[in-house]
Amino acid sequence: MEVFIRDAPEQLSENGFRKQLQPYLDKISIQTYHCKKQLQKSFALVTFLTHDDGQRFLATYGQPKPPAGSTTSPKIRLLGTPIYCSVSYKQVNVHLLRSLAKEEKDRKSFSKKPATLVKSKTSTAKEFGCSSVSCGIWTYENSELCFLRYSKLSSSGTAKFGTRSLILNLGSGKRVDFLYSSIKTITTEDSPKPSITVTLWEAPRIYDTSDLIQMFARLEMNGQNNSQRRRAVSLGEDHDDIVGSCFVYRISLTGESKSLRIPLQNLQRLPGIPSTIHQQIDTRRSATSFRNAQMKLTARLSDHKAIPWRIGYQLRRLSTNGSLTPTQTLRLIPSVQQVMARSGVSVAAAAVRKLYSQIPYPGLDVEAKDFDLDAIVSILKSNEDLANKEEMDDSRDESLRGLAMIHRAVVTPSGIYLYGPDPEPFNRVLRKYASHHEFLLRVQFADEDGEPVRYNPRVSNEAIFDGRFKGILKKGFDIAGRRFDFLGFSHSSLRAQSCWFMSPFSQDGSLIYDRVLIQQLGDFTKIHCPAKCAARIGQAFSETPTAVPLPAGVVKMIADVERGPRVFSDGVGTISKSVMWKIWDAIPEMQKLKPTCFQIRYQGAKGMLSLDSRLQGDQVLMRTSMVKFEGSSSLDLELCGASYRPLPMYLNRQTIKIMEDIGVPDSFFLDLQSQEIERLRKVTTSASNAAKFLTSHSIGDRVHLSWFIRKLAAIGLEFRSDRFLCDILELSVLMEVKTLKHRARYPVSMGLTLYGIMDETGILEENQIFCTFQSEAGKKKIVTKKNVVVTRSPALHPGDIQLVDAVDVPRDSPLMQLSNCICFSQKGDRDLPSKLSGGDLDGDLYNIVWDAACSPTKCFAPADYPRQQAVDIGRTVTRDDMTDFFVKFMETDQLGRIATTHQVLADQETLGTLDPKCVLLAEMHSTAVDFSKTGVPVDMKRMPKFSPARPDFMAMGNQVKMEKKDGLLLEAASLSTQDENNDDDDFQAYRYYESDKILGKLYRAIDEHEVFSDIRKYRQLPGAASSILSKVWDHVIRKCWNVKWAHHITWAREIREMYEDNLYNTMSSYSEHPSRPISELEAFIGNILGATGNQSKKQRDLSVTMKEAFDRDAGFVVGCMVNDDDGEHADEALERSMACLAESLDGTSGVGGGRNSDVLVSFGYIAAAVCLREIEAEFS
Repeated sequence: MEVFIRDAPEQLSENGFRKQLQPYLDKISIQTYHCKKQLQKSFALVTFLTHDDGQRFLATYGQPKPPAGSTTSPKIRLLGTPIYCSVSYKQVNVHLLRSLAKEEKDRKSFSKKPATLVKSKTSTAKEFGCSSVSCGIWTYENSELCFLRYSKLSSSGTAKFGTRSLILNLGSGKRVDFLYSSIKTITTEDSPKPSITVTLWEAPRIYDTSDLIQMFARLEMNGQNNSQRRRAVSLGEDHDDIVGSCFVYRISLTGESKSLRIPLQNLQRLPGIPSTIHQQIDTRRSATSFRNAQMKLTARLSDHKAIPWRIGYQLRRLSTNGSLTPTQTLRLIPSVQQVMARSGVSVAAAAVRKLYSQIPYPGLDVEAKDFDLDAIVSILKSNEDLANKEEMDDSRDESLRGLAMIHRAVVTPSGIYLYGPDPEPFNRVLRKYASHHEFLLRVQFADEDGEPVRYNPRVSNEAIFDGRFKGILKKGFDIAGRRFDFLGFSHSSLRAQSCWFMSPFSQDGSLIYDRVLIQQLGDFTKIHCPAKCAARIGQAFSETPTAVPLPAGVVKMIADVERGPRVFSDGVGTISKSVMWKIWDAIPEMQKLKPTCFQIRYQGAKGMLSLDSRLQGDQVLMRTSMVKFEGSSSLDLELCGASYRPLPMYLNRQTIKIMEDIGVPDSFFLDLQSQEIERLRKVTTSASNAAKFLTSHSIGDRVHLSWFIRKLAAIGLEFRSDRFLCDILELSVLMEVKTLKHRARYPVSMGLTLYGIMDETGILEENQIFCTFQSEAGKKKIVTKKNVVVTRSPALHPGDIQLVDAVDVPRDSPLMQLSNCICFSQKGDRDLPSKLSGGDLDGDLYNIVWDAACSPTKCFAPADYPRQQAVDIGRTVTRDDMTDFFVKFMETDQLGRIATTHQVLADQETLGTLDPKCVLLAEMHSTAVDFSKTGVPVDMKRMPKFSPARPDFMAMGNQVKMEKKDGLLLEAASLSTQDENNDDDDFQAYRYYESDKILGKLYRAIDEHEVFSDIRKYRQLPGAASSILSKVWDHVIRKCWNVKWAHHITWAREIREMYEDNLYNTMSSYSEHPSRPISELEAFIGNILGATGNQSKKQRDLSVTMKEAFDRDAGFVVGCMVNDDDGEHADEALERSMACLAESLDGTSGVGGGRNSDVLVSFGYIAAAVCLREIEAEFS
């Protein structure tokens, strides 16, 4: 039942309205309801779960609004304003009622399990009056910690502890949000000057509400009554210089010390807020301005003869990223110059770089002596020794083949943060200017937490996008005396809001600056669409780790296969066998796997090349549709990818929903789920199952982890008695379970993901495909079945899944020479790839499922959207045009919002993805996908309206935590209500209902806690820090009692130090902040835990590159143990590995393991695995 409320105070937000109304509902024992109220509106709606609750509310508080002059007393007053309640004549939203029903069901469930209810009520004050806010750093004076103030804004206001953030509202119109996820500690004091001091990992979110009234008037005129405040860069002019580097804020409170003492001390017991300490800490005002110190440092670092740029970059990083102040950095320079004089530029740069993750974060838990210059110089010298050893071992270069070391910058609303250099796959530009990589910079634009600046209807981000970000893109910026300007971006980097900048350099007597470099790539003057021009230039920035030079005349152009407006050969050409062999010879991995399809870049062309065994001699045939621009003279065939092996097919939410709508039975999905959950449950039941799991997920494959676990069983040792091995398996399984539950990512055993190419022979008829792949055993397989399912991601339209016939071809057909691909027919009125989410053949991957259980009962016509006409500015595109587009894309990219809305409506509407609203959203999604090439943004005014309630499968998951004593812990579920979820206005509150569609059934069928308990019950740990390594050592000594290994122990210690230094660098580089690195477990398995229960897209993407980095470093260490200087198997590999294992048992590692772990331990397991392999080789 819904109740209409009149005359609600306009100033109340939905949040405030709910809180004001709650006492009246508590009086009549109503707990389950939903409030809806817009700011600046004088009406509200309250929805009750049952008709009885609504009637009881109206019986108690309902009354019509009396005429003017009436003496009738109002039954409810909110903030002194009388409000009037009556029955609403609007139809109650059924999904909102379903969400209330779920809340009521959960409440009853939790009342039976009080232990899981972690939220507790407290009378502690959460709101304090304040008079000013200061920004600065922690420092030490006479060994005592004190707050050093650089900036102060005096303004009365309030500091309020919300559910997710501490919100500071100032009378000056400024608002500061300190997100709990970004707070390191909170320090309170009541005497002599009451204050709350917040120590952050990153800059806070700052807003301006000073012109709120004018903004509302302006937005009303434009018909967009949305934004309530504007995002700002800083609190004022004197805050501009420090906001990106100083992360300590002191809020001065109003009121007497006595009255504030207990409320401030009680904050320590307030659930949900970060670690809070009550302690007096003095404030000091800085004698020198931050700006002047920065200018002195900049001037010093600009002298590249005294301080080469690579070293200057690392010194600037220490200051810019907040590790040291500019003054402290200046004091460190003489010591760095001494390192450079002794060991050279490369070693000095590496030594300073390592400091970034080693310098402690000042605070109550750090002693003053740890922050002294002498202490930092001591660490610097240790880094010098380690960097010298790394420099001498040039075998490491082989592991970086196809990779360039590139510096990175992240531009946020408040600062520019420096990282790297880190390995970056080669592209055409990096390859062409191989000796000038330090003049190229990878720049990402992001919010303070590293995620994209999110769309929020309540916030205007104009000052960030059109002010801050556009200013950087147009004007460039300086790093250590070198100016960097915008250069370009690839299609994939655009989506990641990342681009390339460069600084001018000299090559072959010519000055190369950004526009000269672009002109050397090709002729882009004929492309008059900024988006398309940027995309074409971006081809040169596509990752192409390897390039194979081709003789002139090998590449020839041929016509496309066209029928009407359809291009059946869009993006695909062919190569002869002899050229394919040349590619194989150039890339060692290909000699073993022998791919026949290659994703390439060549001059202005891009797309796929497939083997055509009928071609004689050296031939590469490219089609017109592959050529995107002219003017390049390069003869390198650049390789983006190849059909090395078939990729597994995974279902996702979008695909599952369409499959449900076309008649695939629920049993198909539920059977897949039960098989996968059962497989995961059994992972820890035996060494064999554990090893299979690790192999299938490529966990520890470079360090022989799965072999090691099997070997332990063979020598009578139980892997489940080891804490580290148990944690590896349990965390890996838990991450898989969370992926199944929260992303519905189910593997299909009778399905694959393969490159799509065209049947060059013409043997396939319309609606036929030829699918060939290599099995795990290396055997050639061909799929033959009628009505197989073919699709491509992302799939939103019901016609994005089609049924085709998979057929065989004669043995002598050229198609039989192909492997790991799907060949599409060149016959019919329309090519099949274009039917599948508008696909083509320039490198798109296609999914095929031939499982008989996946049998749709119907098939729908594919979408056929009109081609978007690209923006044409009628002239040559300039750099400013491209940077304007880059900003416009960041600001208006709505792909995620459209996909999410589609997911909600597909669940709520009876017709699912066939509903007209969903079909419209599929079209909008297609337009949004093409936006990056056409420059035409999607019209969001067409976005269908939908219920604020979401299906339960879209809810956030429970967080995984790591504890020193108990290891992995899965956070207990808690009751989710509107009151718990919407305490902060900045966060959108969602209600969730139980979905009765297949995605809801799959979601509720997985109990994460139950599965976690199942896999943990097989643990056989005798103690919290149980390790099997000492037993492995006993076995090794029994076997090798006469092997002399002790002379390698010093070398082994150096190898261990190098491994742990690189591992810690990985843990720091891929964390939210270097002072809180991710755990060793996360780095080892190649998966970053989601901070809020579910992994973000950024964390998933980072996990991939992190795994590559760890595998590279771990593989290098294994190579050091077993190979000699020539890369051959060393005569003393066994002795070396024994020394490494003995060294790991020493227990003197001082490197922290991150996320509450004591020290790094994985080196011992790598050494043990290598040692056991060497013993097996020696004694077999």
